[in-house]
Amino acid sequence: MMSDLGGKIAYWLNCLGKLFGNIISYYYRLRLDVKPGRVMCWAYNFKQYGCNPRYLSEYILENYPDMEIYWVFRKGVNTSAVDPRIKVVQFNTLEYYKLLATTEFLVTNSRTGPFRIFWHKRPEQKYLMLWHAGVALKRIEGDVADKLGYSYVRRAKEDSKVCDLMISGSRMHTELIHRAFWYDGEILECGIPRNDLFFNTAGIEASRKRIEAHYGIASGSKIVLYAPTFRSHSSTTIEPYRIDWARVKEALSRMFGCDKVSIIVRLHPNLIGRVDTSPLVAFDDVYDGTKYHDMQELLSAADMLITDYSSSMFDFSVMGKLCMLYAVDVDKYDRGYYFDIRQLPYPLAESEDELIERIESFDADAYAKALNAFMSCDVGNLERGVASAEIARWMREHSIL
Repeated sequence: MMSDLGGKIAYWLNCLGKLFGNIISYYYRLRLDVKPGRVMCWAYNFKQYGCNPRYLSEYILENYPDMEIYWVFRKGVNTSAVDPRIKVVQFNTLEYYKLLATTEFLVTNSRTGPFRIFWHKRPEQKYLMLWHAGVALKRIEGDVADKLGYSYVRRAKEDSKVCDLMISGSRMHTELIHRAFWYDGEILECGIPRNDLFFNTAGIEASRKRIEAHYGIASGSKIVLYAPTFRSHSSTTIEPYRIDWARVKEALSRMFGCDKVSIIVRLHPNLIGRVDTSPLVAFDDVYDGTKYHDMQELLSAADMLITDYSSSMFDFSVMGKLCMLYAVDVDKYDRGYYFDIRQLPYPLAESEDELIERIESFDADAYAKALNAFMSCDVGNLERGVASAEIARWMREHSIL
């Protein structure tokens, strides 16, 4: 009884807090003007500096110095990786409310909903929702509306209603946006900014050196990135993610023909603070990359990716590198797929023994042929390394500057 009462009190306090924040935000909207060329960015609910908003904002810094870039983070988020030319603002502060009222462009990579972020859109403002994936394996948005819940669907519809631009990196994703995102606005088929890095040789080399230095990985080592997705918001078990790397590394060394193999384990951001990663990295040359600020840097630095249902497999495929799937719960996973997971070009293992077998029997030529056909025919890949440039050009063309 007391727990029910406590839950109700917490709910109404949260509602009152949001109402109060929206009143303050609306006050500044009435008193302050929109500043031409001002850009406000955030990613993953104000928790990370990365993904598409990061790569777009860094492109703008280099090519449009007259534009003003802000990034918003929740209290306690490590912002040491943020470019010093970017102004950092804390979420839900007076400075944040003023920024909401005066920025010309709002840029994010995931759903928010205006009321939740205390935003009242102005006629001069443009909202760019640069979704955090270019191709999807798991069914998302309207295609699984019955599983997302009323609150999320309502928020997603509100989000799409105020959105001025979405982007696509494939024909498959363009069709998905039209069908399932409750959005009928402009779609720019330019690729996604975070994948521009994969077309930049110097950028890839720089990422590799940063990763090696950050984790103390010896130069010349082969790097394998293990990046499984999350199962559900309520699940905190590590069992689906556990691998005996002492066994698997031996097979990897034989496949690569290299004694020096390092593993970086990267769990999904939704599991940060909810799952103890220490048992997953309790091996020699295995490192915890869950809190590393940028997934794309890890992907660009890796020689091989092991995942399960994550769309990172498609990002990684833009580079033509080796990806394998390790999924012990294929028949139980309840999100549904856009592709038959057993027909993808990526070798699939449903147990640790199968993973070792797939590694030891890997055929590089057959894999390359299957991957190229899949990316061109099934996915309709549109990535060219110019996404940031084309989005920035769109912003200039639609600016009040």
